[in-house]
Amino acid sequence: MGRPLGAALLALLTVGCSRVSEEAGAASAVSRELAAIVATCAVAQGPVDTMRTARSFWEPFEAGATFRAGDWVRTGLAASARIELRGGGRFELEEHTVVLVERPLPVDGGATGGSVVALESGTARGVLPVDALWEGPLVLRGDAGHQVELTVDALDGPAEFRVTRTGSGMQLSVSRGRLRLAEGPNRRTLDAGSWLDVARGLEDAEHDGPPFPTSLSPGVDAHIGWSPGLGIPLAWKALDGAPRYRVQVARDLGFTRRVVDTQVEGSRFTFLPPEPGMFVWRVAALDAQGQPGESGFARRIYVDREPRRALLIAPRDDYRAPEALAAQDIVFAWQSPGGAPHYRLVVARDRNLSHPVLVREGSTQQVVLPGLAPGEYFWGVYVAEEQPVPLFQRARRLVVPSPPVARQEGPPPPEFR
Repeated sequence: MGRPLGAALLALLTVGCSRVSEEAGAASAVSRELAAIVATCAVAQGPVDTMRTARSFWEPFEAGATFRAGDWVRTGLAASARIELRGGGRFELEEHTVVLVERPLPVDGGATGGSVVALESGTARGVLPVDALWEGPLVLRGDAGHQVELTVDALDGPAEFRVTRTGSGMQLSVSRGRLRLAEGPNRRTLDAGSWLDVARGLEDAEHDGPPFPTSLSPGVDAHIGWSPGLGIPLAWKALDGAPRYRVQVARDLGFTRRVVDTQVEGSRFTFLPPEPGMFVWRVAALDAQGQPGESGFARRIYVDREPRRALLIAPRDDYRAPEALAAQDIVFAWQSPGGAPHYRLVVARDRNLSHPVLVREGSTQQVVLPGLAPGEYFWGVYVAEEQPVPLFQRARRLVVPSPPVARQEGPPPPEFR
């Protein structure tokens, strides 16, 4: 009986070890698969495709798709995709854009992190938060193997930028914050309102491009009610030495379907939309020879057939702040109704907002409030005119919970005394 029993035990141990080995191998395979992911798709609209590393054909993808080193991504007509980089930051691909996502090559045999983005064609708008780049820098690959690292400094705050492929290069422009650029021993900084051609790296980029006009109004993604004869004033910040500007309005972010393409003096232009719909506008300064420079960042305008009264964005209705974050800042944001209005944010204890506990006025579409005291609140935003115009149909509810109270342990049970 002893020998058969020993053989059975040995068999069980062998099976158990084999099973543990298989599970360890499966876990290792999953870890390798996760480590291979360099980016994910957060939002996809319209026809978007990817060509995987080991394949020679394009296939459609949806939000939630993952990309590995060597994958291509492209957007079609009226399409866009927001790509979150594992190394930190994100890109929003405009229509007719093609990019390659990769990892940086190891230097001197060592490990490396971060993300490499090679823009083949089109335009991509990027964001680098202060706390991004935990795995390494974001790298833009240009021509002839040139690679420019992009980073931000905590003191400068987050940076928003745009990369555009042109017939002669690759333009990197900054709309907010400051980018720090590096390629080998070469170092540059690029401030908001400036641009640089980085296709051939930083060594040949001797001078920044001329500044581009900053759009002022309407606000970002403004919603304006349609009416016959409607005129929408477009305004931008004037540039020194720029007597004239080129104004373009189109029905798409690629500006292939233009409805306005004209030159004006001064820093204002009135756009007459032919009908309701979505329009995009941008402005470029003209030099003494009438040649346009870099265009400012495009802004969308939504001309609604029916006036909208629900322009609040965040916090959402019935939002409850997490207990761990209850004492931190809360961001209030809303959309623009058009023009250049003055806003009034009202936070109250009642839904009618008749007993406000806090009022803030300004021209921005966002207000950051320090931690509110625990309790139930209601909030809304008005255009601050003689007769305030609400940007909402119903005030939104907000709950700030009381901070968790640390438990005090009582005396131990008698058996543990």
